[in-house]
Amino acid sequence: MAIGTDTTAKWQRWLRLAGLVLVGLVAFPAAAAPPAAAVRLPAQSQQDRCAAAAGYLGDSRDYAKAACRMRDGCEHLTVEAYYAAAEAAWNAIWSAPESPGVIEEATISYDEALAGLLETAREQGRLRPDGLWVGSRYSPIRVPVMIRGLPLVTASIESIEPHQPPADKRIRRCHGRFGFGLPVTVRVKAGHEGTVEADFRPPRQSIAATAVLRFRQPGGEKPLHKLAGPLYREPAPAVLDLVDPAEVAGVHIGEARPPLAADFSMPLLDMLDRMPESGVAGFLQPFGGADTEPRLEFLQPHVKGRIPVVFIHGLASDEGTWFDLLNELRACPMFQRCFEPWVYHYPTGASFLPASAVLRQSLARAVKELDPEGSDPCLQNLVLIGHSMGGLHAKLQVVNSGNHLWETMATVPFEQMRMPPELRQKVGSALFFRPAPFIKRVVFIATPHRGSSLASLGVGRLASLTVRRPPELTAIHRMLVAANPGAFRPEFEQNLPTTVQLLEPSSPLLRAVHDLQPPCWVSLHTLVGVAHHTLTGERSDCVVPESSARYSPVVSELDVKATHTKIHHHLETVAEVERILRQHLQETGLGGLGPATGQGVVVTTAMQPRARQ
Repeated sequence: MAIGTDTTAKWQRWLRLAGLVLVGLVAFPAAAAPPAAAVRLPAQSQQDRCAAAAGYLGDSRDYAKAACRMRDGCEHLTVEAYYAAAEAAWNAIWSAPESPGVIEEATISYDEALAGLLETAREQGRLRPDGLWVGSRYSPIRVPVMIRGLPLVTASIESIEPHQPPADKRIRRCHGRFGFGLPVTVRVKAGHEGTVEADFRPPRQSIAATAVLRFRQPGGEKPLHKLAGPLYREPAPAVLDLVDPAEVAGVHIGEARPPLAADFSMPLLDMLDRMPESGVAGFLQPFGGADTEPRLEFLQPHVKGRIPVVFIHGLASDEGTWFDLLNELRACPMFQRCFEPWVYHYPTGASFLPASAVLRQSLARAVKELDPEGSDPCLQNLVLIGHSMGGLHAKLQVVNSGNHLWETMATVPFEQMRMPPELRQKVGSALFFRPAPFIKRVVFIATPHRGSSLASLGVGRLASLTVRRPPELTAIHRMLVAANPGAFRPEFEQNLPTTVQLLEPSSPLLRAVHDLQPPCWVSLHTLVGVAHHTLTGERSDCVVPESSARYSPVVSELDVKATHTKIHHHLETVAEVERILRQHLQETGLGGLGPATGQGVVVTTAMQPRARQ
């Protein structure tokens, strides 16, 4: 392709300032800033400093335009063009740190350039956990990745995702902060099998970070192309910082302190992108696949000094139902500083008591492995939050069953039942348990303590017939009935109740669960949906009547004008959960143990539909 003299000169100037020195057919990247002779050093007068900054801003715009054209052609040097644009914007702020106008314009230019840089580098395979690779194909230079405040090390990074995840109807609003840098999602690698990190990791574990390509002070660097020779092992010209935006509020660029950008919703959207859109599959067919295995999940790597809050979903739902509430809580500095979310995923069509037993065992194991000495006060003061049937699971973690549940089902003492030893242990763990000493607070949201009449009506009967009982539990039940004739009460001799039948107001097992009382060291809170009325005039959330959702004794009780499926998304619920967690910090004295936060101002915007990348 023929190139005119003016065009050639322009490209030569761009290549020189962008840090690309052509040697034969090989292009070597140059320094983080242009060589000393070409650098506009900060001048003494404000006018000169602003003039220098204006020159850098002009360079940044030129480089960005060139990068856009090169990106359309999928050219290798697109990354280097964006790199030069980001560097020029950085130098503009360094040159005139006292000018709000320069900082604002340079921040916009820098953010756009960094977005193009990281997206292009990701597409070209040059953005990896070990660094950002710049320069020629033949002698690339690694810009190292540095972790700033995130609960991981570079070796545990699976990938850095600069693209905005697709919108999801399960999250209504985005929470973030405008500022310097590019919000990204950092996906975490699975740990070694058998470790806490691996066993309690969700299918995709993502955390929020802000990427900052940090350059040296302009004027003092050696050209990077020298690193391609004997000085190759010298430090790279820049560092790609991955910063925790909940811990760091701003960026130091010379004397300037622009605020750090943040997007606290990105990792939740990224995790939702791998989840089913509903938990119906786990309700109708609660067995046979990885998605139907009950499991406790850490939504982020555990950080010492933060109190786990365990969220337990309800019938025909899954852990994704909590992400809207979590998104709102993550906009609160108190939650970011002092708490971390765990979720319990379970097939809601499976038998109720075994699913509750898995949660009990998982919580005990997680706390034991994270705090073997029992000396971490945060891990000895867990909070459980349950919606609908999830509230019943939460309750069974903090009560002493005694013989009450077994005697509800059978007339023969458990010790006299004929069954293999391994089966005795399995059945016993579901029916005989004590309160977990490390759980100190439970929040019930629209929990049917006395059942729901819908479970007894036609729709409930139909749903109960639709649910397929797990074959393993069905086989165990038949074996026990055959080996112990007359031992089970009539209600339990033919079949174990489905989760829908459990929620019938007449259910003996539900009444037995209701009679179990938590110990005095567990604080209880209730949120009741009162958006509608039943045919008898009682207030209700369309599923659970007010009388069933109330529980005594509780520390606090709040009526929320919301339906059953919306109550845990309601802003009144968000505010009440925040209040309860703040109260938890005050009563436990743990408010000062969390890591310091520099979150700053959080900006909330409505979630806009976004095309999938």
